[in-house]
Amino acid sequence: MAAAKSSDAWRLLIYTVPSEPSRKRAFIWRELKKAGAVYLRDGVCALPERQEAAEALAAVAAKVEEFGGEATVIAAAKLPSVRAQAIIEASRAARQQEYLDVADEAERFLEHVRRETEHREFTFAELEELEADLNKLRGWFEQIRRRDYFDVQEAGQVQAVLESCEEALNAFMEEASGLEVGR
Repeated sequence: MAAAKSSDAWRLLIYTVPSEPSRKRAFIWRELKKAGAVYLRDGVCALPERQEAAEALAAVAAKVEEFGGEATVIAAAKLPSVRAQAIIEASRAARQQEYLDVADEAERFLEHVRRETEHREFTFAELEELEADLNKLRGWFEQIRRRDYFDVQEAGQVQAVLESCEEALNAFMEEASGLEVGR
C-alpha cells in the first residue's frame, strides 16, 4: 500500500442532536458518512482541512442546529501526528472497504451480462436495466472518490473493473443489435 498522504490541519465538528426523534441523529450520521468524516468520539468528527470538507461540515452543522441541536465547527485544528495518522488510516480503511464493495457489485454485473449473453434473449428492457445498473455503479464509485481524501489505491482497480463492465455492456448491445437486424 502506498503511504497515506498526511494532513497538517483538520476541520472538526463537535455536535449534539436531541435524542428524539432518532431519525434526526440518523440523518446527521448518514450525512457525515457521505462526507467521509471519521469520528474521534461521540459527537466529534474530523475531516482534512479542504474546501469540500469545510462545505460538508458547514451544511451538517446547519442541519444540526435546524434539528434543535448545537454544532461547533473548528477550522485548521492541529492534532498530534499519532492521532492524525490514526484518522488517516481509519479513513483509508473505510474507503478501501467501500471500493471493494463496488468491485464486488461490478463483478456481479459482469456475471449478469455473461448470463444474458449466453441466453441470447436480448430485450430492450434488459438493456435498459443493465445500463441503469452500470450507471448506479458509476455513481456509487464517484461518491466514494469524492470522500477519498487520501487516495486509496483500490480506486484504480475499481476503475478498471468498471471499464470492463462498460466494455461488456457495449459488446452486449452490439450483439443485441446484430440479432435485431438479422430478424
